[in-house]
Parts: sequence; structure tokens; C-alpha cells
Amino acid sequence: MTPLSTLRVQFNADYTFAHAKRDVPAFVALGISHLYASPVWTAMPGSTHGYDVADPGTVSDVLGGEAELRSLHDQLAAQGIGLVLDIVPNHMGNGEQNRWWQDVLRRGAQSPYARYFDIDWNGNADVPAGKVLLAVLPEPLADALARRKLSVMRALSGEASFAYDGARWPVAPETSAIAGDARAASDWQDVLARQHFHLTHWPLARDALNWRRFFDISSLVAVCVERPEVFEAVHALTLRLFADGVIDGVRIDHVDGLVDPGAYCRKLRAALRERANGRTAGRNKGRDRRRDKGRNSGHEPWIVVEKILMDGEHLDPRWETDGTTGYDFMNDVGALLHDSRGAAALDAHWRTSTGDMRDFGEHVCEARQQLLRERFGSEISRAVGALARLIDAHGRARDFGVASLRRCVCALASSFPVYRGYPRHSENSDAEKAIFTSAQAGAKRLLHPLDHAALAQLVEWLTPTEDPSPLRREAQIRFAQVTAPLAAKAVEDTAGYRWGRLLSRNDVGCDASRLAMPLDVFHQANAHRARHWPRAMLTTATHDHKRGEDVRARLAVLSEIPAQWGEAVDGWRAENERFRAHAAHAPDVAHELMLYQTLLGAWPCEWTGTRPAAASLRAFAGRIAQWQRKALREAGVRTSWVAPDAAYEDGCGAFLHEIMADPAFVASMQGFSDALAPAGALNGLTQTFLRLTCPGVPDTYQASLGWDQTLVDPDNRRTVHVDAVMSRLSGSGDSMAGQHRQDPQVWRSLMARWWDGDVKLALLCHLLHLRKSLACAFAHGDYVALRAHGPCEPHAIVFARVPPAGSGAAVLCVATRHAAHHLGATGGSAQRTQGTQRAEQAHRVPCFRPQDWQDTAIDASPVSRTGRWRNCLTGTAIGASADGTLPVAQILDALPVAVLTEA
Repeated sequence: MTPLSTLRVQFNADYTFAHAKRDVPAFVALGISHLYASPVWTAMPGSTHGYDVADPGTVSDVLGGEAELRSLHDQLAAQGIGLVLDIVPNHMGNGEQNRWWQDVLRRGAQSPYARYFDIDWNGNADVPAGKVLLAVLPEPLADALARRKLSVMRALSGEASFAYDGARWPVAPETSAIAGDARAASDWQDVLARQHFHLTHWPLARDALNWRRFFDISSLVAVCVERPEVFEAVHALTLRLFADGVIDGVRIDHVDGLVDPGAYCRKLRAALRERANGRTAGRNKGRDRRRDKGRNSGHEPWIVVEKILMDGEHLDPRWETDGTTGYDFMNDVGALLHDSRGAAALDAHWRTSTGDMRDFGEHVCEARQQLLRERFGSEISRAVGALARLIDAHGRARDFGVASLRRCVCALASSFPVYRGYPRHSENSDAEKAIFTSAQAGAKRLLHPLDHAALAQLVEWLTPTEDPSPLRREAQIRFAQVTAPLAAKAVEDTAGYRWGRLLSRNDVGCDASRLAMPLDVFHQANAHRARHWPRAMLTTATHDHKRGEDVRARLAVLSEIPAQWGEAVDGWRAENERFRAHAAHAPDVAHELMLYQTLLGAWPCEWTGTRPAAASLRAFAGRIAQWQRKALREAGVRTSWVAPDAAYEDGCGAFLHEIMADPAFVASMQGFSDALAPAGALNGLTQTFLRLTCPGVPDTYQASLGWDQTLVDPDNRRTVHVDAVMSRLSGSGDSMAGQHRQDPQVWRSLMARWWDGDVKLALLCHLLHLRKSLACAFAHGDYVALRAHGPCEPHAIVFARVPPAGSGAAVLCVATRHAAHHLGATGGSAQRTQGTQRAEQAHRVPCFRPQDWQDTAIDASPVSRTGRWRNCLTGTAIGASADGTLPVAQILDALPVAVLTEA
């Protein structure tokens, strides 16, 4: 069953199936159709996210086990709520609890699980043939042996393991008897040489790893899910849960890591159908065949893929999925809230302050080159190895040489405009040819002319063709498995922390190089979704985002007031220079500018118009410090995860705590936040509204029930108990929960105290229930762009959801954007935002006043039948004017958004 809406929850030791069962009444009150769960498979001990799978065949006991999961399903189903699971087919954690991986370490290529993992048993210059590189030691092996850090331990079963501090690795059975006799370093070397793994210092993984991992994380090993026996082993539990009706669909994690994502998705859909239909057929044996057919049709799985679409890329419909997990929508709606007129001023301020003249694309290319040198050498080596085998099979290519091809692979990967190409057996599309042509042009600029001929040969081999040879297909796959993780790390995790024109556009799936999106382009994107991907997920916040949806919504306001922002930042820089650690020059200007943006975006809404307490400031500074350390290391300029610079990091931390302890700076930042906050809140309400009304299946992330001012993980993955959140509304005198009253006074009361987040929760709750009552329009309806006319036309977003013929009347959706100047978000220095003016700005209701709209009106004639409309949120009746238009001031009299149906 395709969901009408989902709520994403993060299961872990602090939020188990038992907690979710307690929250079922809250899920019902919220109005979701499905609970969307993070991975529930048995994961590595202490996992907070579930993506480090230890056993895909069992449900985590930490979460409650399979029986408790089924019990949760039963309670949800009794209330009409379904369940969707996040599955991880690409990789597993490779700790002691992964019995498949441990058996490979124990038995080598003879293990029945040896083919489960993508291992090159041929060895390389650093790894002997027949061994798995285990680059895990925190020191060189010789040092570990000299310090007697390595020992042998035996379990009660008699099996022996090598031990180093808390880590354990299995001893090969044939050496078990002699392993415990090792005393001298030479004895240890002899024993280790007989193992099926090659134990070394961890840095060797950068260049010599002979098995595929997830990104550059050597604690996560990729699985060969393309092999039938591995597919069955990895998906047995998922298939059983679907066949039993426990789940209605899946979200596929990191689909681009797979050998052939399209083939995998088609196979998964077929397998889910087969298992469900087989179980149904067994239950319905002897019943009317027509009834069986109708029942089976209800078991069509809902499948969405975590896929980042870049540079005009579209999801291939031949994958047979229902769409992506919604990063493309997150990009679109975020860009819509930005004002393109601010781009030039924001660019100029960044460049003048930092001296950095590079654009985002140049930062991405440089980040890719650095990552290839420093962290992806193993992946490049495997791709080049596949190409070397192609050279051997093509005599005319032997003159190029492996070294030249390696340079070409790096240059091509550095210039690749999307995550990856897709080897397939059908005719390749013009779009994929264009991708490689674009990458080739960029690579040529990075290479010496002597390498251009080799580059041309490389592109010819890598461009998908109708029926590639096995060697050519292998090279295409290996290259794709370089570019996909490289793009993720370079774009989101490196360049996004180096280039900070406006951080609200630096997030997963967002095109940071484009500040804003014209309204007509937004409409076109939604019309495309309605026609081609009506069941795709829509999201504006996830467990992987870098900044919460309301952090981004607030920072978007800066695109409307770039001059005031620049003035404020320049003042802070001048005043805070005394706190800088000059010996380490910490922070550098780029990091300082990004710090101010992060402080402003995350500055709690509940502090609006008040003076935050010292304890609250310290707690907030602790959250920012956690973000800052991660941001500095991800940027990889002055410090990094693999080579941290403690002096620089300490200097940046000291700077943060000094400015947060300075009353003048806190007052100034509070003043700017107060001025900006109402316009930011309006953006947040509009963003929520669009997610719930545009074509697709809206997902609400657990942290987004109120104002979501979280930062990158682990901040955005903190436990949320939904019942406690929902109780805020049910316990409020002007509650919208339960009865969902259509009362403008209730909405005005909530808007008057907007900073507590209840108005956002009430709007979310009301819209989720409204989607159910108007399901024909929202789940199956077309998307029709409409226009407002008048002096405030640019501020109105208007469209209709039109259900199929004979299924009801159109639904008119209206929202507001670019409200900074109307809401007084002028920012400026602390002195200009003190006293009465500051209080007035802080407590402005985040909604245009009726007089602000002047005579702006909406032409609803393309979808109107009677001209008489009713606001489904406030209950207000609205009639068309003499010219057939609807006055915006009347539609948006209590809220900045509205849903209208014809009376």
C-alpha cells in the first residue's frame, strides 16, 4: 500500500519498539498513514543508527526483537497505520558480531561466505594473494609485537582469536594449535603469515585495501548483493516481513553503491511481489480467482531509493521504483525560499572577506582531487586494475600505460557531474553520453595533452553500451564505485564545509551553486513529479541532513537582506578579533563566517525577545562546538579526521566559547536573531506546507515536529518521544489536536506565540489529516500552477491539486515567501535592535498583514466551478470578486498558508 504520509523515527537503545508502541496514540493524533523506521536489523554493539548491520537475518534484540516488531505492527495496524523499513543492501559492519565476515577471516577463500563480499583474492603489491587486508592496528605491527600488545585468547568452544586491546580476530583453524606458542616477534610473524588476513597499521587501507567498503569507512564492508545467494541471505527477513503483511514497503539505502542499481531494484520488486502473492495464494486457496487477483494487487510494494540527483539528472523509470527519498524536493523547496537578488552581494561579501575567488564547482573539483590522493587510493587502484585487464585484451591500447590511465581515471572522476554512470544492457541514452562528454571536457583541463589520447580511450570504454564485454562492464562498474562515494564525500562533506556563501544551500542533495529557484521552475518540477513520480517521497529534513529544516529556512532570509548581514558580520569580526588564537590563526576567516551563520540559524526560537540564561547558553555552545569540530575536520583544510590538528581545533573551540561568554556579542546575535526570526518562521511554515501539499508522499522527520534547529549528526539524531511532543497540543487550551478545529482565532493565538513551535506542529497535524480527507486530490491529483496578480505577486505561491475526473473538486493551495522586508527583518547592530524596536520585531506575527497584500488577488478560474471557496484551515468562506479573482488578503488573514476547497 502506498503511504499517504510517513513519520521517520530513529530506533536505537534509547527509542525501542516498546517506546514506539507507547507512542501509537500520538501517531494517530498526528495523522500519518505510515511509520517509517530506521534499519531494524541486528547491528554492531552500541549502534545509534543501524546502518552498521551485523546480521540482516535477525531483528535487533536491542530494539526488542522480531516478536516486538510484529507486536508494534499489530498495534499500528489496529489504528490503520502501516510500516515502512529502511534497508541496507550495500554494506555491513565488519566487527566481531558479523559471523559472515569473521568466517572469511578465519577460513579465507574457502569460507562459504567468501563470495558474499567483494574481495580481490589475487593480492597486490602490499597484500599477499589469498589474504584479506586487515588494516586496523593503531600502530605499526612491528611496534605492537615489540610492546607485546598482541595475544591469543580461547573461547569456551575452543576457538582461538588474536587480541589487541578490545579488538579480536579469528585464528585460522589449521594454526590454532601453534598460535598460543608464539613468544618472540619472529614467532608471531610466522603465525600471522599463516592467517587468511594481513594484519597491518590502519593507514594502509587508504591505498591497498583489497575489498570494497562503504565510502572511505573501513569498518563497513560492502556485500555482493548482485549474487543470487547473497541477495537471498540479505533479504530473507525483509521478504518474510512483507509477505506476512508486517511492512508495506522499503527505503533502499545508498542505492548507488550497488553494482547495477536498476537490476537490483527490479529484482527486489519482483521478489517482494512473489513472496506476498505466494503467501496470499496459500491463504486464499480455493477462493474466487478474481477476488484473489484484487487482493494480491494490494500487496504491491512501495519502494523508494536514496538517490542524489545532480545537474538536471532524472531517476530512470526502468528501475521500477516509486521514486527517490526526496532530496530533490528538499533542494527545490529550499531554493524557492531564497531571493536570487541577494546572490551577488552574498558572493561579494564572501570573496572580499576570505579572499577566495573560487566558485562552488571549483571547490568540488579540488575536493575530489584531494580525496582521491588522500583517501580513495584503494578504490582507484581497483578501477585501474580493471582497466589494465582491458588493456591486455586490446593491443592497440597498450601504448597508453597503466600510469597514464590512472591519471585519466582521477581526472575524469574529479570532473564527473553526477554520482555515477549505470552500465546496462540496453542502448545507452543521450543523457549518459552527455555526462561522460562533460566529464571528459573537465578532465582534459586537468591533464597534460600527452594524456588526452588515453583519456579518449578511457571515456570510450566507460560510456555505457548496448552489450559490453565482461571486461568492459567490470571497468564501468569499478569506475562507478569510485565516483559515487567520491561525489558524496566531496560535495556534501568537504566542499560544503569549505565554501560558505550561504549555508542554507549547502546540504545533502542541494545544488549549492544555485542560490534560488524561480517560481515557474518550481511549478515545472512539481508538474513533472505529478506526471511521473506521484508516489516519490518528499522530505525537507532527514537523519543525514547537515542543518535542520528550520535552520535552512531562517538562513534563507539572509538572501533578502545581504547588506544588513554583511554589516553585522563585519562588526562581529572586528569586535571578536581579540578572541582569536593568533598563534594558530584560529579560526580562519572562512570558518569564522560559517560559524556566525550556524549560530544565527540554530539560535533557539524560544529565546526570541528574551535574554537566554547562562546555563542555556553553555548548553547551546556545547552543541555548536560539536558541530564545529566535525565541520573543521570534514573541510579537511586545516585539520581532518585522519590527521587532526589539535592546536587549530582547540583555538577554534576557545574562540567559540569566548564569544559565547561575551555579553555584547550574545546581545548582538540575539538582536539580529530577533529581527530575522519572524521571517524565518514564515519560511518554516511555508516549507512544511509545501511538503504536505505538493505531489508525492510527504515524510516528516522526527526532529521536525516543532521547530527543527538541529545540526549535523549526532545532533539531528537525538531521541524524540512523539507522545511528549503531541501532548503539548492536547494540553493546550487552544489545541488543534484531536478535533482539528477550523477556527481563525485559534490559529491567531498560536501565531501570536509562534516561537514555541506549536503553530508548526498544529499545521502539520491539520494538513496530515486533511490529506486523508482529500486523498483523491493529494495522492492522485494533477498539479496546476496558478498565478497571483498585483503588487505582491512575487510573494505568493499558488497552485491547485486537481483530482481525476469525477473524483471531486480541485484543491487550491496558497503560501507566502520572501517576507523579510514586510516583517521588519532589517537586522543590523545590537544598538539598532534594543528596547522597544527589538521587542516589536521579535514578536511580529510571521504572516503578512491584510494591508500588506494590498489588492493582490489570485486567478482561480482555470480550476474553479462555482467561485465559492472555503478555507479548510480556518473555515472562512471566500467568494470570488466581480472579476472572478480571490483576494489574497482574505485567504491569508490568519496564517501565511491556506488550503481552499470549493463550496
